[in-house]
Amino acid sequence: MATCDVVGHCGVQRPRRRPPPPKQFPRLDRLLGDRYQQHRGLRGRRRRRARHAATDGDPFQQSQYLWYSTDGGTTFTQYGAPVIANPDASDWFRDPKIVWDAAHSTWVAAIGRQQKITFYTSPDLKTWTHQTDFSYTTPNIGGVECPDIFQMKANDGSWHWIMAGSMQGDYSGKPDTYAYWTGTWNGSAFVADQTDPQWLDWGSDWYASVTWPDAANPDASRYAIGWMNNWHYAPHSVPTDSTDNYNGQMSVARQLSLKSEGSGIYSLLSQPTPNLANYATKTVKPANATVNGRTTLDYHGSVYELDADVSWTTLNNVGMSVGENKDGSRHTNIGVYGGNLYVDRSAQDQVPYSFGTFQQSQAPLASGTTSLHLRILVDHGSVEVFADDGRIALSNQAFFTSSDTGISLYTIGGSANFANLSITEFANITEQANPAAPYADFEGSTYGSWTTAGAAFGSGPASGALTNQQPVTGYLGNKLANSFNGGDAATGTLTSPSFTIGHSYVNFLAGGGNNPRPSDVFADFEGATWGAGWTASGSYIGQGPTAESLPNQLGSKVLDTYVGGGDASTGAITSPTFTITRDYIDFLIAGGNHPWGQSGAAAVNLLVNGQVVRTATGQNSSTMSNVNWDVHTLVGQKAQIQVIDHASGSWGHIMVDQIVFSSVPNAVGGEPDNQTTVNLVVNGQVVRTATGQNSERLAWTSWNVSDLVGQSAQIQVVDNGTGSWGHILLDQVTFEDIPAA
Repeated sequence: MATCDVVGHCGVQRPRRRPPPPKQFPRLDRLLGDRYQQHRGLRGRRRRRARHAATDGDPFQQSQYLWYSTDGGTTFTQYGAPVIANPDASDWFRDPKIVWDAAHSTWVAAIGRQQKITFYTSPDLKTWTHQTDFSYTTPNIGGVECPDIFQMKANDGSWHWIMAGSMQGDYSGKPDTYAYWTGTWNGSAFVADQTDPQWLDWGSDWYASVTWPDAANPDASRYAIGWMNNWHYAPHSVPTDSTDNYNGQMSVARQLSLKSEGSGIYSLLSQPTPNLANYATKTVKPANATVNGRTTLDYHGSVYELDADVSWTTLNNVGMSVGENKDGSRHTNIGVYGGNLYVDRSAQDQVPYSFGTFQQSQAPLASGTTSLHLRILVDHGSVEVFADDGRIALSNQAFFTSSDTGISLYTIGGSANFANLSITEFANITEQANPAAPYADFEGSTYGSWTTAGAAFGSGPASGALTNQQPVTGYLGNKLANSFNGGDAATGTLTSPSFTIGHSYVNFLAGGGNNPRPSDVFADFEGATWGAGWTASGSYIGQGPTAESLPNQLGSKVLDTYVGGGDASTGAITSPTFTITRDYIDFLIAGGNHPWGQSGAAAVNLLVNGQVVRTATGQNSSTMSNVNWDVHTLVGQKAQIQVIDHASGSWGHIMVDQIVFSSVPNAVGGEPDNQTTVNLVVNGQVVRTATGQNSERLAWTSWNVSDLVGQSAQIQVVDNGTGSWGHILLDQVTFEDIPAA
């Protein structure tokens, strides 16, 4: 059974789980039941004991057994015969949930049965009396697994009992997830407020769910976690069988609250646990967008939270595609259509696996809804959607391939506004739970073989926050490298000894100011030729940059494919091969609107292994505009930039200026060097770089350095900042074969 430890260690990348065994269990193969602690021993003596109630017995006559521990849960002993025997030889008498009813000074057990929950009470956990059954047969939503019962305080201060269970709602057009009723418990029976249940999740994959109290606020808050799979397709072979030997996974832990809806109706709201923020490693904020058709975001990622405020007036369909491949043929859509919020994963399927008839799930929205705040959690194998302040959740598996990393915004039949867009990436909690021995943990009184320059890092690691610094959190052990010695005005460096890169990843915790390294100008086209190592074909052989005076142009010249024959000129201008080392490639573009992939293209393309992985074109305008390519998922790969002009008609040319490699979008070069960074240096060149997030909480950063294995390197921590947030924090540098972020 889940415990509060799940919350403390919950991220987005979750350990996966095999499907539970079939319902005909071999004798003595125990189903997981409820676990709880009691301060009274079995004979009434006050001792701290852990108890575990489990389903066991003949496969066609399940019964409830009691197991107890006197050593804090290290070992358990069975307490004799079944404490709740099967009353009718049923093969559906399972999953006990046990709670303490303080008002009646008794234990209450809720046991799942076919189309009902049966209740027993006990004064001592050993002797149980059947009280009542809560039956729900019309419409048919199947038998009850993992029943739940608990008391909770609503937002208006009133107290309510909630009874719930995982149901087979698809029998009647409902979800196969967690159905619940609010009501009262009178000591022997649950009395529901309404006849029909509400649903905590409207997706296809949030089953066998369990809840437990929030230790910080047990009256008004609970946590919940669910098994992301569905009995209709759990037995099938799936892609994760071969990649990690599992089928299905656990959901993100979510926080529950109870809200009054008026007219005596109360609903459970669910949101991802706030503890997710402790594992955030990076946040990207795309610009607000008005969309009429489809707009692709300049972002690529596999594990993230996507937030957006979406509003519209009149249209047929509006939403966002996640897990999108390069040509858009693979994706999972989250959108609004016909008064419902839906998740459509039909384009994410992988043959021969099939979700069958469960390609799409949907939840009803309030009549007349024209705006919605969406929180979408995307993992390698799942999409979890939260909307309407947590009143709606849809959880679904989605099997992404390694190239399914894009995001698009779309509408059909009108336009919509997408505001407050935010993409948050998270650390790998599996890696954090099993860290390698650190290369540097900064636990000593000095920096050891690391060397310092300047005053910022002091003479040794700091024990947390320094004088006049806000509280510092997120580091491991007792100390960390902290450049706040002397406050934000101090500057300096901290440099490791040389080492040979022997693993695929360098992982570390970093915090402090968000002051990246200045961008690197790759090409400014100010010379007489295209530049060192650049090559040309067609009309552009022997040509070079052109003197222009375009709006927003930098310098006196640009690359202009009008040269050598006007719009009739055709050919290509290609950069030398380079290694992608920064998160963004930024440049200025103008000229014709002739996208790559169409006949007569005029475009700027990024090539990796000879394939176009990013592309941009003009807007039939001579005004230069910014383009920024998010290439953080391509760091370490060899690439080229190629300017292609196959167009020979009107606006049959493209203009490019100021190509820079940077850590932020829309950089143009020449920024002041006020960096507060952690850098990886090979042969005197910075090949990887990271900065803080204007936070005194350290978060994991991972560098993929597989392309550098075998090379000699150093880590250099730089504090050139003298203004607000002019410092950097570092801890727990490890060399491993899997990323921490």
